[in-house]
Order: sequence, then structure tokens, then C-alpha cells
Amino acid sequence: MARLSDETLPLPCSTTFEFPGSTVERHIGLAWGLVVRSVGFAKGFTGSIRALRSGEVDEYTEVLEQARRHALDRLIEHAQAMGANAIAGVRFDSTEIGNNMSEILAYGTAVAIRSG
Repeated sequence: MARLSDETLPLPCSTTFEFPGSTVERHIGLAWGLVVRSVGFAKGFTGSIRALRSGEVDEYTEVLEQARRHALDRLIEHAQAMGANAIAGVRFDSTEIGNNMSEILAYGTAVAIRSG
């Protein structure tokens, strides 16, 4: 899976409420992106077998990384639709919904920033 850097995001996203070299001019409001992802039978079965050993379960890690990226993409789309050009205070939350299903929520404050 290709890893994306901050430079590849369509707008600045920060876990803080500061953007070095920029000024937050306006707080627009709460933005979020939500995705519910299932591991699927094949990966779930293989992952369950691997979970019997200690160590990372690659099948689950891959699905959850994809789900977080998808939730972040939806957060960015929501913030842009609100008129934001940046997102401050980005956070992720996850909840197990049922057998091999997880809800991933990405949220933050949609803001308007000005460079300089």
C-alpha cells in the first residue's frame, strides 16, 4: 500500500490547531468522514488463524489502514464542501460494530487559513 505524505493531501490537515506560516482566519465548524468496513470472510478467516500467534495480523492492519484513509478522504471532502481550505484538530475514532466490522470516524475543525 502506498503511503501518503502531508504534501499529497488536497488541503492541509493538522492534529494541532496551528498551521506554521499561516493564520487561521475563521473557524467554519465540525467536519467528519465516516466509513464502516468489513474484513471479509477470506481475510477474516486468515486473520483469525494468524491471531492465534503473537505479532501483527497483516490482514486486519491492511483493512484498517485503508478504512482510515477512506475516512480521511471523506473528512476532506466534507470540509471542502463547507468552504474550508484546511482542517485543524484532526482525530480518528474507531468502534467495532459486529463480527469483523469496524466503524472509523475521522473528524476535525474545518477552518479558513491565510498564508503569511
